[in-house]
Amino acid sequence: MRSVWVKVALLSLALWWAYIFYTTQFIVVFDSEGYEATGRMIAQQGWAEFLRHGPQREPMFPGLVALSMLLGDWWGISYHYPLKMIGMFFLLLTMVFSFRLMRMLGISRWVAWVFVFYLGVSPTMTTSSMRIWSEFAAYPWVALAVIWTIKSWNLWGNAPDDRPGNLRSAGHAAMVGLMFLGLMSVKAITEGVLLVYLWPFYWRIFSNWRSRNFMRARQLAAFCLMVLIVFEGMVCVYKTCNYHYNGHFTFTTRGDWALYGNTARRMQPLTLNRLGAAVASVPPMNICSPIFGPDDCSFWTARYSDDLITQKRSELESQGATDEAVSRYFIHHSVKMILSNPLQAVLLMFIEAHKMFFWEPITSFEVYPDWMERVFSSPSFYYIMMITFAFFSWAGCVFAFLYLCCHYWKPALYNKGRDGALLWVFNFIFWYMALYSLYFILDRYSFPLVSLYMVLMAFLTDKITKVFSNENTA
Repeated sequence: MRSVWVKVALLSLALWWAYIFYTTQFIVVFDSEGYEATGRMIAQQGWAEFLRHGPQREPMFPGLVALSMLLGDWWGISYHYPLKMIGMFFLLLTMVFSFRLMRMLGISRWVAWVFVFYLGVSPTMTTSSMRIWSEFAAYPWVALAVIWTIKSWNLWGNAPDDRPGNLRSAGHAAMVGLMFLGLMSVKAITEGVLLVYLWPFYWRIFSNWRSRNFMRARQLAAFCLMVLIVFEGMVCVYKTCNYHYNGHFTFTTRGDWALYGNTARRMQPLTLNRLGAAVASVPPMNICSPIFGPDDCSFWTARYSDDLITQKRSELESQGATDEAVSRYFIHHSVKMILSNPLQAVLLMFIEAHKMFFWEPITSFEVYPDWMERVFSSPSFYYIMMITFAFFSWAGCVFAFLYLCCHYWKPALYNKGRDGALLWVFNFIFWYMALYSLYFILDRYSFPLVSLYMVLMAFLTDKITKVFSNENTA
C-alpha cells in the first residue's frame, strides 16, 4: 500500500512539472539579461571571449545557458526549453540527495518522503528552477557537499593508518573539495564558507595533538590540506585564466565594493528607531514604512548602500586610484569599520541573516497561467506561506542548535552517528548565512539552503512524531 502512494506521488509530481514546463515562461530582465548575453557569448565565441571580457560572474550558470542555446539551435527550439529541462534535472538531483541526507540523520522514510515531495512542488523551488537565474545550479552541490563531509567525518571515526586507509581518506577529501568547487562555480562566497566550515576537523586536529595522538592529528591535517589543495588549486586555475585574459587574478569582482557599501551603512550611528526599522525590513512584506516611516526604512535598502559605493568610488577615481587600489581600499576600510564597533556589526549581521528564512513563495520574473497568477498574487496565499515556512525554517535551525548543544558530549557527535550528520547540516547553514550577512541579502540568496532547511524541518518533525508514537505505545 505504501509503495502505491509513493508511485502516485511521483506520478503527480511528474505531471505537475510537465504542466508548469509547458505553461510558464520566464522573463529576461535585470541580471537575467547579463546571463543571457554571457551565455550567448560563450555559445558563439567560446570561453576565451568570456574571460577576455571579464572578470565575469561565476562560470557555471553562463555555461549552462550556453549549453541550452546550443541544444536549442540543434533541436530548432528556443533555448528556454533546454534550460528549463536542465533546471528540472538539477532540482530532481537535489531531491534525491536531500532524501539521502534525511536518511543519514535517521529520519523515518515517510517523513523524509513528505518533505522531499514538498521540495519538488514548492513554488519557489519549481519556479526558480525554470528561469534564467543562477540559483538552481547551486542546489545539488549544497546537499552533495554536506553528504561527502559527513562521509569523511564518519570515516575518521576508525580510519586505519595504512595505504588503503590513506588513499580512501584522500579520495574523500578530493570529493569534498570537488563538491565545494561545484558550488563555488555558482556562488563565489563558497571560498570563505569552506575555510570556516571545516572547523570541526581543525578542532579534531588540535584535540588529537593535545592528547599526543600525533599520528591521527597528522592524518586529519593531511585530509584538510587535501580538501583545500583540490579546491583552491582549481580556483587558482580559474583566477589564472582571468589574469591571462583580462589582467585580474580574481574569481569575480563584486565582493569588495558590496562589502564596503553595506559596512559603511551599518557602521553609521544607530538609533532605536533605525534599529527597529532594520528588524521590520527583514521580512519582504512591506511592513517597515507604515511603522517606522520611509526615511529610516530607506536607510536599509540596497539603493542606500549603492549610493555610498558610487560616491566613494568616484572620490577615489578622481584621485587617480586604479581598480586594484580601489578594491584594496574597500576591503581594508570595511574590516577597519567592523573592528571599530564589532558589537553593532554582529548585531546587524544577525538581523540581516534572518532574511534567509523568508524564501517561500518567491515566484517573480515568470509568466504563469491565469489561475496560478491569481493564486501567487493573492496576499493571503503569499503571507501565510511566507510566515509559515519562515517560522518552520527558523524552528528547524533553532531545534538543531539546541539538540547539538544538549548532545555535544556524546561520542556519536565526534565519530559516526546521526548527531554528527546533524552537526554538518547545521554547520553549513550557519556559515553560509554568516558570510552572506556581511552583505545585503536578497531573497534568492537563500534558495540554495532550502534543501537543508527541509532536512532540519524533517528532523524536527521526525522527533515530534516519535515522541507522540512512544507516548501512544506506552
